[in-house]
Parts: sequence; C-alpha cells; structure tokens
Amino acid sequence: MVALLAAVVGCGSPSYQYVTNKKDGAFLKVPAGWTHQEMPGPALFGIDARTVSPEMLRGLMSREWVVGLDAAEKFDETSLFVPDAPLPKGFVQVRHLLPEEARAVSTNDLRNFVVSVDDAVAAQEEAVRRDPYGARMAPNFLLLADEAVAQDEGVHGVHLVYQVATAAGLVTIDQTSLLDQNQTVLYQLVLACSALCYAQHGGQIGEVTGSFTIKPTDRGQQA
Repeated sequence: MVALLAAVVGCGSPSYQYVTNKKDGAFLKVPAGWTHQEMPGPALFGIDARTVSPEMLRGLMSREWVVGLDAAEKFDETSLFVPDAPLPKGFVQVRHLLPEEARAVSTNDLRNFVVSVDDAVAAQEEAVRRDPYGARMAPNFLLLADEAVAQDEGVHGVHLVYQVATAAGLVTIDQTSLLDQNQTVLYQLVLACSALCYAQHGGQIGEVTGSFTIKPTDRGQQA
C-alpha cells in the first residue's frame, strides 16, 4: 500500500502530513486539517477526457495512482476536481504512460492537460483585440503564473496558475505537471477553488505545491 503518513513537528498536534507514493517516488506535504483518500481508477480531465479510448482507460486502471485532496473536514469522494469549491480541492496522481501516450507527449502538452490553456490564452487575446475595455474588465481567462519546473534526475515540466470564468463564477486552478527524464511517467498535482477562496488560501496552496517532489525510482523508469 502507498503510505499516507502524518508528521508531527515538536509537541502537540501534527501541523502537516505527507501523502507519498514511495514506489514511484512522489512526495507531497499537506496541512494536517486537510483530508485525503486514495481513489480507484485514473483521474481524467481536459485533454485526457477527450482523447482516452475505452481500451486505453482499461489499461490505465492498473497504471495510475490517484489521491484526492480536500481542505474540507469531510472528504467529498463524489468528485476529485471542483473548480468553484469554497475550499481548496484537487488531486495528486502518478501515471505510467502507455506506449502510445509516451511517444506522443511533449513538455508543451503538459500545459493543456486540465484546461486547454494555449487555446484559452489565444481566445482571450482575440477578445481583447475586438473589445479592449470589456475583455480586460471581464476576462474569460487570465494566466497568472507560467513557470518551467526542473527537479533532480531530469524531472521536468510546468507550473501554471490561471483563472477561468465559469457559470458558477471566477475560479482559480493551480496545476503542476511533470515528466520523468524518459518521459514515460506523468506526475501531476492539481488544486482548485473559487477565486475568492484562492485569494484567501493561495499561500497555503503555494506551500503544498512547493512541497511536491519527485524522486524517480527503478519501477518508474521500467514501467
């Protein structure tokens, strides 16, 4: 079983806990007040949900580890990803890519695994061109952070923070997507909540994101 470990700092109650997948070398630190639960099956969003065939989905079932994360006191297992949640919510996953995925994936693809960020940026730029004042005052999409990530042993990828206008209001998504050196294993951390929630909890979310560390294992390289 993957270890879900509590860490105590000094005396008293734990201030944070580790969510780890030692077999694949994924480590994450979350506040003690958050809840988490290992989930069956792959977490499919964005491009994944649009392109994964039923046959590929069956193959992924045995190749993916997913843990849902929820800042609420009670874990909501009905959905791993609720962008307009009042408290941070999301998931961390490790996926051993199928051969056809590994051959096709690129670092740039990582930007678009949850939302088609590149298309959204282009659409917002076009909206500003047509209506400079209105599109800036009420944007449909804002890219707040776009950073390359490089860790030890060739782990590489992107960290993005962006806001999206939805029917439920403005939401903020914090997305880290990484590949191992051979680009055969995907490591992903996605947290999201309403824009107001992110304004209130952005520092805490940033600490969680900053703790996301990958140490590739032999199992990961050979899968």
